[in-house]
Amino acid sequence: LNCVPEADAGAFTIVNEAGEDGQGRGLLLYNGQTVCDDGFSDNSATAICRHIGYDGFDSWTNDYLFDIQDNLEIGLDDVVCSSGSWDSCTYRTSDNCNHNEDIHL
Repeated sequence: LNCVPEADAGAFTIVNEAGEDGQGRGLLLYNGQTVCDDGFSDNSATAICRHIGYDGFDSWTNDYLFDIQDNLEIGLDDVVCSSGSWDSCTYRTSDNCNHNEDIHL
């Protein structure tokens, strides 16, 4: 049995390339670690943005865009959401990713 606690809104942040508050645009972090693109979709982006207090999202991409990504672990993978609500999502806290798969909103 491998139980994983549910992510809370405080676990997600969005930072700019300096690692500071990106004010809704930048690198998506979960507990200070990056989020991998495996399984990620528009539903995932909507669910996370709504979960942290935004109405939705304009766009998302996956790539290695910020130097700070090298210094971070990958903390969330396989974020699959069947709707734009966080309670419809499943995810793993282990990964099989590289930083060129990190999510940016």
